[in-house]
Amino acid sequence: MRRAAQETILLITVAVLALVVWFVIADAESREIESRLGFSLPVEAQELGSDLVVVGDPLPVTVTVVGREAEVAAARPEHFRASVSLRNRVAGRHSLPVRVETLEGEVRVRAVQPETAVVILQETVEREVPVVVEPSNPPPLGFRVGTPEVFPETAVVSGIASEVEAVELVVARLDLGGATVSVERDVTLEARTAAGGTVTQVVVNPRFAEARVPIEQEVFRRSASILPNISGTPAEGYRVRTVRATPATVDVLVSVEGLGDEIRVLTQLIDVSGRESDFMTQAELMFAEGAAPAGDSATSTRVSVVIEPVFTSVQLPISVELVGISSSLELTYASPLTARVTLRGPMALLSELEGPLGPIQVSLADYPAGRHRIDLRWVPPQGIELVELEPSQVTVALTSIPQPQPSEPDEEQESQDGQPLSEEPATSEDGERE
Repeated sequence: MRRAAQETILLITVAVLALVVWFVIADAESREIESRLGFSLPVEAQELGSDLVVVGDPLPVTVTVVGREAEVAAARPEHFRASVSLRNRVAGRHSLPVRVETLEGEVRVRAVQPETAVVILQETVEREVPVVVEPSNPPPLGFRVGTPEVFPETAVVSGIASEVEAVELVVARLDLGGATVSVERDVTLEARTAAGGTVTQVVVNPRFAEARVPIEQEVFRRSASILPNISGTPAEGYRVRTVRATPATVDVLVSVEGLGDEIRVLTQLIDVSGRESDFMTQAELMFAEGAAPAGDSATSTRVSVVIEPVFTSVQLPISVELVGISSSLELTYASPLTARVTLRGPMALLSELEGPLGPIQVSLADYPAGRHRIDLRWVPPQGIELVELEPSQVTVALTSIPQPQPSEPDEEQESQDGQPLSEEPATSEDGERE
C-alpha cells in the first residue's frame, strides 16, 4: 500500500514538471522582443510628378521592430519597404518623413532612424540625339560589316539638365555573333557621353530601335610587287644591268582564298632588242586572274632599263719596233721583238682589235754603244684598260761601227771586223743602262 502511494506521488510530480516546462516554452515563443534590425533599407520616392526627377538617392534608414523573437530573427531587407511621398511636391529641396511598411512577417515597425529623408527634385528637360548602331562580335575572316542602318534614327532623352546635356548619342548595341549573313534585330537603346560612358540617370524614348547590319563577303587590299616584263636581247657586247619600276608596288584587291598566294603584277612587254644605252618607258600593268586593281591604284608604271657593256679580258701579241739608231752604231742584239698585252674592256671594243697589235716603238737615239734594258710603254685605245704588258722590258746591244782609216788596219781592227752580229759584244758595266 505504501509502495503504491509513492509511485502515485512520483507520477504526479513528473506530470507537474512537464506542465511547467511546457508553459515556459510556450511563454518564450509567444513573448515579444524589441530589436534594431542589422541592415539598412533604401528609401524609395513615390508619387513623383511626371515633370520632376529625383537628384541622387536619399540616405538609407535603419529600423527598430517589435515581434516574437523567431520572427525578428527571420527578418530580411526584402520584407520591408521604406518610402517617401512626393505628391504635390515642386522642384527644390525637401525633408520628408520616411514610412516603413512590413511586406512579409509578423513584426511591427517601432522606430525609423533617421525619421526624415532629404530629397532634391529638379524639373526634367528633353533633348533629341542621334541613334548609332554599335556592332560587336564581328563576322569571321572573309566577311566584313557593311554600313549599319537603324530606325528610328533619333531618340529623345529626358532627365535633369546636367545628365541630359552629358548625352552625346544613343547607342543600339547589336551582337553579330560571328554571323556570315546580315543581322536585323530590335535592341535596347543606351544613352552615351562623347567619351563613350553610359548615362543611366535619363529616360530614353523610345526604349528600343530596329537595327540592321549588312554582312558582306570581303575582298582584301594587298600590296603587290610590279615585275617588268622584258623581252629580246641588247646589242652584241651589251647586257641589261637593272630594270626598275616606279612605283615598284601597286595595291590590288583579292578574295580570302588568295590571301596566302604571292601576288605579282607584270607590265606589258618591254623590248630591249639591239639596245646599247639606257632608256625609260611608261608600261601598262597586267593583273593576273584573282587580283584586281584597287579603285585608287595606278594602272601603269614607269620602267627604267639600264644597259651596260659586257666587260671581258683578252691577251693579244704586240710587236716591238726599234727605231732611231745612231748612224755610228749598229744593233747587234735585241730581245724580245714581240710582247703580249692583257686587256680589259667592253666586249664590243675588244672585238674590234686584231692581233698582233702595235708596234711598240722604242727609240734608241739617245743610247750609246753597250747593252741596255729599256722599259716598254704602250697606250691602249680609249675605253680599254691595259692590265699587263709582258715582258715589260726589251734588251738591246749597240756596237760602234768602225770608221775607215787611211792606213791599213792592224790586226786588232781586223779581228773586230770579223766578229759576227749575232754574238753579244763585251761591254763594261758602265755601258749598261737599266
